[in-house]
Amino acid sequence: MSSLYELTHDFIQVQSMIEEGHEGLKDTLESIDLAIEDKLENIGKLIRNLDGEMEMLKNEESRLANKRRSLEANKKRLKVYVEDQLTLIGKDKVKAGLFTFAMQNNAPSVRVLDEKLLPKRFFIEQEPKLDKKTLREELKNIGKDSMPGVELVQGRSLRIR
Repeated sequence: MSSLYELTHDFIQVQSMIEEGHEGLKDTLESIDLAIEDKLENIGKLIRNLDGEMEMLKNEESRLANKRRSLEANKKRLKVYVEDQLTLIGKDKVKAGLFTFAMQNNAPSVRVLDEKLLPKRFFIEQEPKLDKKTLREELKNIGKDSMPGVELVQGRSLRIR
């Protein structure tokens, strides 16, 4: 069985021969065209199967991410619970079988109360970022050739229905 690439090549070759005046090739061209349609239908089925598999994987990723978040939240609740109980009994360290639970100071952190009061040297300058969505809308409204340094291009892509 021929590949879509080979069928396309054959189709172009027979079509070229017909244009050059060769007779009796119309049936051959139609049969190649039907074979191309069969190939495309099979490729369409394969793409649909891949879409289904990708959707299943996305759902599984989402399910696993939700499970991970649930486990993380449970871990955090348990740690807060232990911290609260150690604080209530006034102990900073307890040895419990395989584990030692100990309260310790964290590294100092900064809490900003009002950014406006801080000197500029503490702020990081950032490069401007191009807003292509707004630029595209502007080009659509004012005309695609009206702004130097940019052009509005129309691409093409395959749609399978």
